Parts: sequence; C-alpha cells; structure tokens
Amino acid sequence: MIKKIILLMIILPVVAIANPMNGEANHIKHHEVPLMHPNMQHKPKPDDVGFFLHDLNLTPAQNSKILMLLEKERDLMEEDREKARQVRRRIQEMALSDDFDKHRLEKLIDQSLVIHKRYKLTKAQFSHELFEVLTEQQRQALKLKMLSFNAPFPG
Repeated sequence: MIKKIILLMIILPVVAIANPMNGEANHIKHHEVPLMHPNMQHKPKPDDVGFFLHDLNLTPAQNSKILMLLEKERDLMEEDREKARQVRRRIQEMALSDDFDKHRLEKLIDQSLVIHKRYKLTKAQFSHELFEVLTEQQRQALKLKMLSFNAPFPG
C-alpha cells in the first residue's frame, strides 16, 4: 500500500506537468492538415506546374509533348546545375583559403546570381510551355489544384 502511494506521489506531478488535457487544444487534428502527397518533403513551389499534372486526364499526344518538354528542360537545367555547383565549390574554397579576396568573391557571387536568374527564367518558361499544352478545362482543373496547395499559378 505504501509503495502504491509513493508511486502515485511520483507519477502525479509528472502527469500534471505534462498537462495532457491542454495539449489537445494545441494539437492539429488529422483532418485539419492540408492533404499532401506522402513522398513530398515540402510544399510545391510556384513554378512546379509539373507536379500537378498527374490527375488531369492527359491525352497520349499531350503526354508525348510533355515528355519532350521534360527532356528539353532537363538538358537545359543540367548545364546550369553543373555551373552552379562549380561556382558554389569555388566560393567554399575561397572562404576556407588563406588568400581570401573580397573582390573575387563578389564576382563569384554575381556569377551565382546570374545562373540562379537564368535557372528561374528557364523553369518559369518550362512551366508556361507545360501550361500551353493543356486544354482550357485542364487549365482550370490545374488552377484549382494549385489553389488547394496554396501555390500560385501562371496566367
């Protein structure tokens, strides 16, 4: 009996501190969480139109056009990705070297910004080309889908 009382004296303050009843008020309910694809680690970016195409009932002609655009986009983006990697490596090397030169670092950062700008422009153009492949009904469905994810849409 004494052991039970001692155990209760130990457990009761821990339960009071944890405050399980108050935790429910701050807890997000399952139905309140926005629906996302299980493999998604982040919300879709505004220029990720391709993410939303999978349920739009695309025709075979549209699918082939989209595949062609994807291959073209992948080739264009790979060039910029490699250049961006090289510039990022050079910035890291300069930051960790004994001969730090602020002027050269600024030039590298400018190169990085140019690459990033070109990357974003290419990505936006690609999204627009994907959008152009869709019919008007599919465009409206795409816009509704993107709104449900709170992602802006082109147009």
